[in-house]
Amino acid sequence: MATMNNIIHFQALRKEKEKQLSSFICQHAASLHHYVARDVNIREKVKAKHIFSEKVGCVPTSIFSKMEEQLFLDWFAYDYATIRGITIYQTFVEQLSKKGHPLDRIVHALFMASVLEPFKVIKCDGNHIYAEKLITGEKCTIKSAANKYVAQEEIIFLRSIPVFDQLLCISDLYVQRDQKSIVSMLQHFEGSSNSWRTFLKKFAINYSWTSQPLKEK
Repeated sequence: MATMNNIIHFQALRKEKEKQLSSFICQHAASLHHYVARDVNIREKVKAKHIFSEKVGCVPTSIFSKMEEQLFLDWFAYDYATIRGITIYQTFVEQLSKKGHPLDRIVHALFMASVLEPFKVIKCDGNHIYAEKLITGEKCTIKSAANKYVAQEEIIFLRSIPVFDQLLCISDLYVQRDQKSIVSMLQHFEGSSNSWRTFLKKFAINYSWTSQPLKEK
């Protein structure tokens, strides 16, 4: 009986810790989005858009759709390198309070290691997407409020943070229905000497750029 009580207590404690960490990560992501929208120098964004447009093969003066703008801002925040050789996310971390939070160091490392990653949807249930990582084949559970917009077998790109035994989505979801693009990406990876994380850091934006906007099923 004591053992069972200990197990129940451990499960409750873990659930509470998971809830606290997820909440902290979501607040951190929201603060980053606010920083990118309000505090980053406009000239930095203009410069980044020119580099980004060249990378994905569109005209620098073109007006982005809502989904394209979301993809650009995700790349801008995490993958674009400033003249100092650091990312916008790293500049955001630098300006945070020096007092900080006990979770800061762990969360900052997880955010910096995150990549825009492709998944194959197995099924959706509640606020969770059960999926397979397209590059590694690893099965995983993704917590996301946008799962009502995706269907079984679809390929989705998203950025996530590991929280215990599941992934917490910290980006928008992008559905890639162009099978030629997916095949091209997998062939590109197979012929690359990069690790899967480095490969996605460099090239995920190219293969997610032709994604489709989410539509409710």
